[in-house]
Amino acid sequence: MNWGVKIFVLYMGFVLLIVAMVVMSMREKVDLVASDYYEQELKFQDKINASMNSQNLAETVSWEVTPSELIIRLPEEFHQKEIAGNIHFFRPSDSNLDLKVPLKINGAGKQIIFLNQLKKGVYKMQVSWSVENKEYYKEQILKIN
Repeated sequence: MNWGVKIFVLYMGFVLLIVAMVVMSMREKVDLVASDYYEQELKFQDKINASMNSQNLAETVSWEVTPSELIIRLPEEFHQKEIAGNIHFFRPSDSNLDLKVPLKINGAGKQIIFLNQLKKGVYKMQVSWSVENKEYYKEQILKIN
């Protein structure tokens, strides 16, 4: 083999390597955190303010996992007030497993969510609510077994 053939083989090997890397990268699943990522980024300061409002409360949002349900409790000061909000179960590993539930607190300040709605795994539970035009936000990691 002369030096021209060796250069050609080296060049073709490089081209095949690049083509293989492009094919492999196109097969890789890429999920964005959210489809409206830029809109959420613009509203991020509102989320920070709502989180600070939540931290300034005497009590915080608490939750308890039983074998069949998740019980979410809001602070006692909100029990008799009109609350609007939602609970977003964000699954970082697969956006198809995300779940958004409207916040419907009963008279005891609890909301029960049945765990059969969620697949096993780790979720970021994002509770956001508003009372009397004041926004609140709390994030917690939740593991479903």
